[in-house]
Amino acid sequence: MLEFKPITLEKAKELKKKLFSPTRFSCETNIVNLLVWQKMYDNMYAEDEGMLFIKSGGIEKETFRLPFGENIKRGIEKLCEYTGEEHPKLWVQQGERFEDFKLQFGEEYELIPERDAFDYIYLQEDLANLSGKKYHSKRNHISAFSKQYDWKFKEITAQDIPKVLECANEWYASNKERFDKYMECEKQGIELMLSNMELLDIKGGAIYIDEKIVAFTLGSPINCETFDIHIEKALPEYATAYTVINREFAKILTDYKYINREDDLGLEGLRKAKLSYKPYILLKKYAAVSKAERIKQIYHEAFGEEDNSFEDDLFNTCFEYCRYLEKDGRIVSVCFEFPCVLNGSPVKYIFAVTTAKEFRSNGYAKELIESLGKNGETLILRPVDSSLVQYYKSLGFCEFKATNQQSDFSLEPVGAFKELAQKYADDKGEFTAMYKSENPQNLNNLTFLYSLP
Repeated sequence: MLEFKPITLEKAKELKKKLFSPTRFSCETNIVNLLVWQKMYDNMYAEDEGMLFIKSGGIEKETFRLPFGENIKRGIEKLCEYTGEEHPKLWVQQGERFEDFKLQFGEEYELIPERDAFDYIYLQEDLANLSGKKYHSKRNHISAFSKQYDWKFKEITAQDIPKVLECANEWYASNKERFDKYMECEKQGIELMLSNMELLDIKGGAIYIDEKIVAFTLGSPINCETFDIHIEKALPEYATAYTVINREFAKILTDYKYINREDDLGLEGLRKAKLSYKPYILLKKYAAVSKAERIKQIYHEAFGEEDNSFEDDLFNTCFEYCRYLEKDGRIVSVCFEFPCVLNGSPVKYIFAVTTAKEFRSNGYAKELIESLGKNGETLILRPVDSSLVQYYKSLGFCEFKATNQQSDFSLEPVGAFKELAQKYADDKGEFTAMYKSENPQNLNNLTFLYSLP
């Protein structure tokens, strides 16, 4: 069984060797990031069978990086043993092992892009030179700063650390109104990096004006080709210094081909700024969730209630009847196709048709419904809202009304669906007519739609 432990400074050097790889470019494979944000995200590690495992999120939001090692399948088996789950939640990114994961587990997991977490990766020469029309405004900012201030850039050494800390403290003081747990962790991270520059292989740079540091940056290598920028701060009254220190620091990173400036946290201003530097690569990251879990999420978004009893019973007993439509590896629309018998003939009862909110208004529900009944069964459904009647009619369904006087109407559920329909016949309007012979009063002039094969 895996035994996860907190990532510590003492263990950092050893773990770095295991994470350091020419095919890993994500800031999340940098031991410095894992260490700095350890308390914020509860980053922990485990080692077993020559593999390294990283998890974050604590118990409630427990998520695992893809196991670091040769055998992805065995690594995920170990995670399954640890969690007791068939499909533990994973966090994956483009690069090493990504294609292998998709090949081996693509049928079981859906990869949901997490745009706020994409890494911005630039060519070192682009940031150092700022050549061409695309960087014209950046050069103008630096020119204006140079006309206004007599500044100098200096690579950070031990002698500069007290002044770097002064600058950091001043920056956080000026942002005290929005100081939160994230900023507190970031501030502690700066202190940790400055106190262990050699051990963590930290490089830094600072902009001086009149012997005062007004901007600074800190980073460390991800691999032999990629340098990671962890921190970049400029005092509010010297905001243009961000452009200056970005270029000046890039100039001294000549040993690296790429500079990773990490993600934008979903902050509009930060995204705009990072895009303005024209990234060479937007490194995509994904939440990998089991397809069953993703279908549950889509259902809950549309039909979820405070009491999840029905939802739990539906998925625990009748998931085999779930149908879904995929587009480019994403589940976009779902429904249930329950087996029933209508007046002695087999039919499929369509229930809970919905589309994931980010994919609505694309005709995916229509496409899903049209894909059903391929084996020649009649489809039948009961719209939960009268406004949907015309929509389903446009898909080829015809309308009929079941009444208390119709002695020939009999809609009987089959298989695992029978128990569910019995249990919720009084609570779910869609199921109230399932037992006409036993409860004729339940018909109550209900509207149904059917589509012949």
